Amino acid sequence: MTSPRDWTSRPHRGASRRDLLKLSTAALASVAAPSILKAQSGELVFASWGGSWEAAMREAWFKPFTQKTGIGIRTVSGNAYGRIQAMVEAGKTEWDIVEVLPDFQWIGAEKKLLEPIDFGVVDKTPIMTGNDLVTPYSVPQVLFSRLIAYNKKFSPGPATFADVFDTKKFPGKRAFYSKANGAFLEAALLADGVAPSALYPLDIERALKKLSTIRDDILFYETNAQAEQFITDGQAVIGLVPDGRALSAKKNGAPIEIANNLAFLTWSAMVVPKGAPRAKQAMQFLAFALTPDAQAAIAKAYTYGPVVPKAFEMIPAERAAILSGGPQMKDAVVMGEKWWGANLAAATEKVNAWKLS
Repeated sequence: MTSPRDWTSRPHRGASRRDLLKLSTAALASVAAPSILKAQSGELVFASWGGSWEAAMREAWFKPFTQKTGIGIRTVSGNAYGRIQAMVEAGKTEWDIVEVLPDFQWIGAEKKLLEPIDFGVVDKTPIMTGNDLVTPYSVPQVLFSRLIAYNKKFSPGPATFADVFDTKKFPGKRAFYSKANGAFLEAALLADGVAPSALYPLDIERALKKLSTIRDDILFYETNAQAEQFITDGQAVIGLVPDGRALSAKKNGAPIEIANNLAFLTWSAMVVPKGAPRAKQAMQFLAFALTPDAQAAIAKAYTYGPVVPKAFEMIPAERAAILSGGPQMKDAVVMGEKWWGANLAAATEKVNAWKLS
């Protein structure tokens, strides 16, 4: 990873219910075959997005957890939704914990692919309230956001999402993530006058109508690295991009400013696949990762924000000011991830049809 926020370029980001139902025989067979990487007795297998994020977890979470409990943690990559389903349906679950985007909290539960969280072990009371962060089958991991970054030639820059869609006031290309749940539908509705509290269920037709007003000025990026490049080299003068990518670009000298007030906040989640061989130890790890100390540690190691508010008491103010969910994002709109979990496939079809129209 070249930046902290490369989540949405991972294979599972665009996974839909249809994708889950179309697993190939080959995929199932690969799970049924003997695994090359067998965990040692008691050693947890954690499926992650890898890269520098995994390195940060190892220092902030994995090593301290092992020192405390004696339970080792092995990481594997390729944490795709379809892979989880293949393992469970083949009765060959090898992973104990998987980090996922929040739509899978509901998709996975509906497909009966997840173990229920043992809240007798995992204390959920310190976790921030509301917005479906906790479900019977998942707990939140960390916060991240997408926000508006804009070229410094605009002074002042866009102050509202209506400004983002005003190509006369702010001429030039806009960079949006290509996946339907990349927050550009929400941005379009806010620009069209919808109140944040009334966003969901999304009026997709209305959002697409608003997007049509700037169709010729939209650059859709496929990866977060591409998003960073667009705003760095000026191909896009305004971008709705992961906050970590915007921070990285600015730190590396890109001529941009960041509008923290124009942000969409979301989170990653941790789940235990059904049939996980070390589910009991997995619950111990989840309990550990959600302590204020552990949440503060990961926030100091990476710019993802803590999901336990008390952790902010252990984080220096200057650090908190750049974290997802920090005080600078008090006006951020929280993504309706439960709605997306139920509607991703249908929304994607409508967005793709609009792109081709």
